[in-house]
Amino acid sequence: MTRLVLNADDAGLAPGLARRIASLLASGRLGGTSLLACGEAFGEAVRALGEAGIADAGVHLCLVGGETPLSPPERVRGIAPGGRFPRSWPSVAARVASGLAPVAEVEREWEAQVAAVLSTGLRVTHLDAHQHLHLLPRLAPVAVALARRFGVPFVRAPRGDDPAATAYPGLAGSARARLLALFGANARRLLARAGLPEPPRVLGLAEAGRMDLARWRTLLDALPSDGTFEVVLHPGVEDARARERYPWGYSWEEEAAALEDDGLSGMMSARGVARVGFAELSRA
Repeated sequence: MTRLVLNADDAGLAPGLARRIASLLASGRLGGTSLLACGEAFGEAVRALGEAGIADAGVHLCLVGGETPLSPPERVRGIAPGGRFPRSWPSVAARVASGLAPVAEVEREWEAQVAAVLSTGLRVTHLDAHQHLHLLPRLAPVAVALARRFGVPFVRAPRGDDPAATAYPGLAGSARARLLALFGANARRLLARAGLPEPPRVLGLAEAGRMDLARWRTLLDALPSDGTFEVVLHPGVEDARARERYPWGYSWEEEAAALEDDGLSGMMSARGVARVGFAELSRA
C-alpha cells in the first residue's frame, strides 16, 4: 500500500495561512503541519489548531526569512545579525560554512523553538526546517540531536529516488530537489546511527508552492505501489502583505483549492493511496 502524509509547512508565517491550514487539517485534507515558532502568526496558528481539535504538529525550525529569533539577541548574534535572521538561505549557508553562524547558537535557538511548540500542549511529531536548512551537513546533527532529546519520532530527509510530480519550468526546482536529496542521504545516515525511525520519503520539493491539481495527477501516476511518502505542501490564502514580504511566487490559494477538490480524493482512491498522519506513523 502507498501511504501519503500531506504536510503543510509554514503554519505561523501569516494569519491567513494558519487558518486555512487548520481548516484543512480539521477536514482530513491534510495529515500534518509544521509550525514556525518564530513566525508572526504563531499564536494565531496555535489557536486555530486548538479550535480545530488538532493535538499534534511538527516544528518548522527557522534560521532564515528575516524572522526574529526566540533567543535573546546577545545570545544569537552570529545567526541573527542585527536581531533578525538573514533573508535568504544562501546567506545562512555561507555563514554556517564559514563559522560566522556558530552551530552552538543554532542549537540554542532551535531548542527554544521546539520548546515553544511543546509549551502549547501540542505533541511534536516531526522536525523539518524553513527552506530545508536542517539538511545542511553542519546542521543535520543538530536536528537529529534535538529529535532524540525531545523524543520526536521523525526528521524530514529526502532520498535521491523520490519521484517528482512534474518537470519544473526551468532547472531551479529540479536542481534544488537533487541538492536536498544529497543532503538528505547524509541526514538519513545520522538518523539511523541515532536509532531514530526511518522518515517517510519526501515529495513536492521541486514543485514547492505550485502543487496544483494537474501536478497532483502526475505525481500520483508516478508513485510506486508501496511505500510511505511525505508530500511537502504550502496551502493558504492570497495575502498581499505576506506576498510582499515573501516574494517566492507560491500559489497558496491554488494549493489549498487542489486539496479541497473532491477530484483529488477520487484520484487517490482509484490508485489505492491512503492518507495518514505523522501521529499514526509514530504509533505503527
